[in-house]
Amino acid sequence: MPRRFLPHLERILVPLGKDGSAEALLNFLVCLLRNMSPDLVKKIYLAHVVSSDAVKRALQRDLRLESLFEESEFLTNLYREYLRREAEPFLSQAEERLRRDLPDLPLEKIILRGNPSRELSRLAYEKRVGAEIVARRARSHLSELLLGSTTHALIHRPGEHSTYVVGRRFAEEGYCHAPRILVCLDGSPFSQKALEEAAELSLLWEAREIVLFHVVDFLPAMEGASSPEEADRVLSEAETFVKEAGIRAPVLKKVAVGSPAEEIIAEAESGDYDLVFLGRRGLGRVEEIFLGSVSEKVLHRVVSPTLVVTNRA
Repeated sequence: MPRRFLPHLERILVPLGKDGSAEALLNFLVCLLRNMSPDLVKKIYLAHVVSSDAVKRALQRDLRLESLFEESEFLTNLYREYLRREAEPFLSQAEERLRRDLPDLPLEKIILRGNPSRELSRLAYEKRVGAEIVARRARSHLSELLLGSTTHALIHRPGEHSTYVVGRRFAEEGYCHAPRILVCLDGSPFSQKALEEAAELSLLWEAREIVLFHVVDFLPAMEGASSPEEADRVLSEAETFVKEAGIRAPVLKKVAVGSPAEEIIAEAESGDYDLVFLGRRGLGRVEEIFLGSVSEKVLHRVVSPTLVVTNRA
């Protein structure tokens, strides 16, 4: 398969927070990489962001007054104490966990200070990260808009990249097997990029089955709405692409009729999938939340499998 179809796994960002989600992220990373060629990944960044709230919780201090003097020696000493007692041991434990299964993994531990969404997006840009493996956050659409979230910020950052939002399945210790993959297709260039990444990952991870999924919108008057004939064309072309890529796993084609987001959510949650791929159309954050997008709705409601959102030019 041409190299342009390779998933963007050369540089991977794994944001780790002390909220109980780290183990699932590390489990997923090990499962993803353990059977892949060792020269595929050039660098994995284990990143932890220290905010004033984190220091307050860990050291049981009220920092509202001290935060007015960001450069004060007192606040600097508190920050150093948090690094020594909390952040550095936390990342060292994550590194040890990964090296048990992947001893030669090229790791770099990074501790940042400030707003997690902003700092992680900046780090991903500066390091030319091609994939981020992130935890799911239980926030409403409105909370995403008003407060922001690390996952949302990373999905919307500029450039070509993929965001892996790890599902509940990988929170189970030792959960790792050949994945069943769902690829959501609408005939657009965006979904074609999702198909390309899913196909290459299927080869690298030796998928047990690939399901190509298309939804015929039940509102045919909508501009760009598909038809049964269009669905057949989209899925047939995708099936040909997958087979020509050399994938030996069984390939199934499925069509549903209804709301694209609702049908994808129903299929993803009920179909025993490990990975769900879909392309993002590139709407802005506010447009996605208030006008709605398939990827936005699926992101909030698919919780069991790992969701892979591809952003491509």
